[in-house]
Amino acid sequence: MHVVQFQDPEAFLEHTEPVLLENELLNNLPLGILYRLVDTMKEEGGIPRHGEGSSRLFLATVQSGEQPLLILIQTLSHLILYASDEVGGPEQLRACCSEAVDYIIRQGEVSQIPSIIGLTSTAQMFVEVWRDKTGISYHVGMNQRIYRCTNVNPIPESGGHLREAGPDDIPLITNWVLDFSREALEPIPQEDAERIARRGVTLSSLYIWDDGGPVSMVQKSRPTRRGIVVALVYTPPELRGRGYASSSVAELTRRLLSSDYEFTCLYTDLSNPVSNHIYMNIGYEPAADSIVYVFDRAGE
Repeated sequence: MHVVQFQDPEAFLEHTEPVLLENELLNNLPLGILYRLVDTMKEEGGIPRHGEGSSRLFLATVQSGEQPLLILIQTLSHLILYASDEVGGPEQLRACCSEAVDYIIRQGEVSQIPSIIGLTSTAQMFVEVWRDKTGISYHVGMNQRIYRCTNVNPIPESGGHLREAGPDDIPLITNWVLDFSREALEPIPQEDAERIARRGVTLSSLYIWDDGGPVSMVQKSRPTRRGIVVALVYTPPELRGRGYASSSVAELTRRLLSSDYEFTCLYTDLSNPVSNHIYMNIGYEPAADSIVYVFDRAGE
């Protein structure tokens, strides 16, 4: 068992894509990020400095021979983990995590990994090994659930309609992205929020629910072979309780399923029972749980 680190995202994608496609729905995050990273590199002629594929880029596998067993991807703050179906059980998973942590320590990269995200069993094993080897403790940043939808239930629709966001919406969307990130406890800088808004408009991926004016937003994101993610669902506090978010998600999901996608998926914060209930009413079904662990800083 050994670690292989990659410098070329395209070569890394070629090596790991068959493993990640074992569970395409559950791996929408690493797959979507890698697809976008490779596409952006081709467009810009190099690794982009912001967003998915920032200057912090760590791509590695723990493998037996040529078979990847544990896949590690970091382009922003989180180190994303996925254990292949080829991993035989808890003992082999622990061995994979141990090999990965030892490698990160040898490379002097411990301080560059503030948090991890992965399916619960894999992430739990990794942080336990991390604590044992580095002495750094951790806490739960967020308990998440991954949902899948293949058919939208009929639900009462609020007034208004869903439309693509346009250039005139960018200032408002920028503010909503900032508010969304604060509520998600991962605040981002103003310039990053504006970049997300502008990119979403350019790629026609951001949508506005308009009821005499913009009242809610939603985004399609990270397309994979057969599915796509519904994300960035946000309604300002003063406009909540009117069904705008439900209507936005339902209508966008309906459009996506009637086009090229077999399924849509989304992530929820399990501490928010309202949003989880809303999505299940629409037709989203639980697929798996994932978790974000944050490593505690030394001396805190």
